[in-house]
Amino acid sequence: MADAAPDAALLDLALVRARALVARAAALTVSLADLDLPEPARPEGEAAQLRAIAGLYLLREIDRAGLIEAAERLAGLGSTGRDFGDAAADIAAFWRGRRDRLSAAERRALFAGLFGAEDDDPLPGGRPVNRHFFDAMVELAESLYKLDELAGGNPTGGVAQQARVRRAARTLADGLLASASALTLVAAEDLLATTRAALAIFRKPAAQQALGARDTWGAVSAVRRLARLPARPAALHLARGRAGMTVLAWLADAALHLDRLDRPLLGLDNPVIAAAAAWLEASLRIADGASPAPGAGLLEVAAQPAGALAPGA
Repeated sequence: MADAAPDAALLDLALVRARALVARAAALTVSLADLDLPEPARPEGEAAQLRAIAGLYLLREIDRAGLIEAAERLAGLGSTGRDFGDAAADIAAFWRGRRDRLSAAERRALFAGLFGAEDDDPLPGGRPVNRHFFDAMVELAESLYKLDELAGGNPTGGVAQQARVRRAARTLADGLLASASALTLVAAEDLLATTRAALAIFRKPAAQQALGARDTWGAVSAVRRLARLPARPAALHLARGRAGMTVLAWLADAALHLDRLDRPLLGLDNPVIAAAAAWLEASLRIADGASPAPGAGLLEVAAQPAGALAPGA
């Protein structure tokens, strides 16, 4: 499928937000450990875990776009007879650090344990997979997108719609928290560093020139072609990653109030609603393997049953 390159500025902003989420989660985790008050602090600890997971969701989609795999292949190929200029040192460093970061198999297992497995992801036998994530995420995204149904002028939507959002949020949060572990935050920090190192390689003009590319993602695509790896819709994965991170970051904050039935979780002006619609649309386009027909809008996306949005890419 032909795919535009991801917007570099949007990618940078998304990574900054992911880093902030992970850092906030790490700071709170350390603070709670110092307090040694596990039961009273449990809601805050769960919110911290969900923030780290939100950052990991973006990193998972960047990984699905093929960035890290391309950097690994390039580092393994060596110079391939090309002059990589000042990027050569970054490539060599990436190769030397291969045993100090999560391997491809470990990344797949981590992401599958939290967000379910992609159709083309081979997983070692016996590894846990959160098979309910995608359907639960679709349900939350749809409930957010349809919050204004039967609102009757109410700025927080209808009572039934608020109840649906609350149920969906609880289901998704419980599933993610059950799938997470003490290593989730450590993995998020590791993957942030790996992603930034891989981007640094392909952003070097010398690397782009050596690979006959004009930009970062053109260089990534060039390596994937050299290594005979399948093409990936990078811009769609970034769009889904950014939107999904926004939804999950909202979930982390909302998790503190899911048991408060005396007030709505959000209003119709909350930006998470647009993010939920964007996540649905990107997921549908990735599942279809092609852009929607002209005129197809978010109503068509949101109307799809959960099973229609296959998570394969």
